[in-house]
Order: sequence, then structure tokens, then C-alpha cells
Amino acid sequence: MNTTQITVEQIELLATELEADAEENRSRLLRLIRAETRILAAREPERFTRRACHYGDEAGHYDNSYPPKMEYSERTGPVSITLTKSVTEDVATTSGFYYEWRRVCSSGALALDMHGRFWRSDETGTGRVGQFAAHPGDCGVDVTIDWSRESDDDVSLDELRAAEGKLRALAFPAAAAKAAQS
Repeated sequence: MNTTQITVEQIELLATELEADAEENRSRLLRLIRAETRILAAREPERFTRRACHYGDEAGHYDNSYPPKMEYSERTGPVSITLTKSVTEDVATTSGFYYEWRRVCSSGALALDMHGRFWRSDETGTGRVGQFAAHPGDCGVDVTIDWSRESDDDVSLDELRAAEGKLRALAFPAAAAKAAQS
């Protein structure tokens, strides 16, 4: 009977090689992201817009038949391109059919500014599901969106891959369209 023994040293060597491959991939993706960002900043600077720092009820809403429309406002965040959207959940803080809630952000949006720096959002706030003649809906929404710099090391490899793909499609739309056809 021929059995193959795997030694601790072999497993450690494999782990080291995998880590080196991941770091090499991370470095390559970051270089591509920086280059594609520079291309976009030069060709289409209007794609970089100021991020909102507030989300809530539309200003001047007076029709009580419908819930107010929601809008982003206070655009004082970084001038950037949003790469991924935030993942949030509105958690009930009271019981009943019409209830109050608070916003919980499990993963903030990831954005990239014209200089290739990453930004991450965090959303906190409250609102309620209210009764309206047409249908129930959110109202009294007051959500603050805080933006903070994110180090390259804190951006996951999956996020870097997604970011590079999005930036490549924006920087080279003809090539992206051709690749989608094949």
C-alpha cells in the first residue's frame, strides 16, 4: 500500500506560496485601479461627483396621501466614484404594523477619488414606517452618511477585483462592450 504523507513543511510552503500569490494579485489590482482612475480623471472628470452625507425625506413634502420620496442631500462627502453600494438593514425599534426603525450598516459603500484613494461610508439614523392613505411607507427618515479614508490593506481582494472591473468598463467602454459580446 502506497500512502503519501504530507509534511508540515509542505503545508507551510503551500501557505506561503498562496499568500505570495494573493499579495502579488493585490499589488497588480491596485496598480490597475490607480492607472484606470487617472485615465478616467483625465477623460471624464464629471464621473467623479461629491458624495451625499444625508439621506431622508424629500424637502417640502406636504401630500399626506403618500409617503415622502427619499433623497440624498448635503453633498459634502469626497468627490469620487462609487464602486460598491452600502449594505444596510432597517431594524425595528418598536413593535406593531407601523413602527420606528434604526439603520444598521453591515458594509459601507466603497468609493474611489480622483487620486486613487479609497473611501468607505457608514450609515446611521432612524425613521419610521407610517400610515398613508395610498399605502404605508417610510417617513421621518434621518440617516447620516459618514465617509472616511480606507487604507488599501482594508479593501478586500474581492472588492479590488470588482472595483477594477468597474473602472475598466468605465475607462475602456468599447473594449468592455466587445468583451461582453464574445
